Amino acid sequence: MKKLKQLWKVAITGMLLVCSYAGLQAQSQPQGTGAGRISESVRTVSYPVGKYGNEVMPDWDRGYVIHREIGENYSSDTPMVAMYDKTGKLVLEGRIWPSGARSVKILRTAATKDGAILAGGGAVLKDGSTPGYIAKTDLSGNTRQSQLTGSFKPAQICEAPDGTIWSLGRSLNPNDGQEHDTNILRHFSFEKGLLHRYLPEDTVKARFDSEQPWFSPFVGSYLRCGKDKISVYLNFTDEYVEVDTSSFKLTRWMLDESAVQHEKAEGFAITENGNLYAHFSAHATRRPAGLWGLYQIKAKSGNSIAGLIPVAGSISFDDGKNRLPSGTIVYLWGADGNQLVVWRVDEREMSWVDVIGGEATD
Repeated sequence: MKKLKQLWKVAITGMLLVCSYAGLQAQSQPQGTGAGRISESVRTVSYPVGKYGNEVMPDWDRGYVIHREIGENYSSDTPMVAMYDKTGKLVLEGRIWPSGARSVKILRTAATKDGAILAGGGAVLKDGSTPGYIAKTDLSGNTRQSQLTGSFKPAQICEAPDGTIWSLGRSLNPNDGQEHDTNILRHFSFEKGLLHRYLPEDTVKARFDSEQPWFSPFVGSYLRCGKDKISVYLNFTDEYVEVDTSSFKLTRWMLDESAVQHEKAEGFAITENGNLYAHFSAHATRRPAGLWGLYQIKAKSGNSIAGLIPVAGSISFDDGKNRLPSGTIVYLWGADGNQLVVWRVDEREMSWVDVIGGEATD
């Protein structure tokens, strides 16, 4: 695999520039709330490689940092993915090559429950067609299973406990024999192909920095696979979506974003015990000043509105003039068990924290 540039150089530079010139006044925070209180960092880790080349952030899943090369690959023998464990050690290099491919491009990666690599993206086949794909490696990094996904290009992926794959993506050409299928959330099996599909694109479009409604799975939305549910944060429509993996029923909630001053999420996590967290920030909304903080999402059956409960000790207000204080959380990578993994000002790239005294969602 070609030599990687040093970690955290490009995309996060922009975030830290915002932090460097942003002033912050800590809001008075309650000593205890239903979402608990954030702890000091339990541990912090730097990753020696896993660049932000061309502003592409690495993926985080199941305790692994996963870096992907963004260019088109023409050889099945070329490692395009590097996986690092929670100590920062390189543990696996992935050679992603769907069956019948002539060239491959990777759009997103994730980890399997046994520590292998998942990848999704687009391929050019030997017959000249250009389908999307999902692929899974073995523990040696070689592609063991793959599934073509037609015009649907997976932009985010995760593995459910039963080994099936969920993806948030977009069909670039819905009229390709799939009955104009524009559903953005899909459920696949390597053995059986497409199992379920949800959320037609027209139902998730909104005006977002634009005159006309649109949607992109690459802009601010998040997909996470939990123990008994699939969770999605939709940036464009400000919704939380959940699929019960027993009944496969989908439920949508509008988020009550008054608590976060209508900022957008920058990071999303589901813990082992089913709690849902998102980090909201002025940076995500491209505003020079505003709120930064962690919130627990509380979505209840029978209520169409999901609440956002502040995690005490994490909420601050950016006044747009001075540098963010040391320890301020600027990004939520995800969860590791029941701990959250975040990026804090003046700490290494990843810090593990506990949420103390919070109430479980399930």
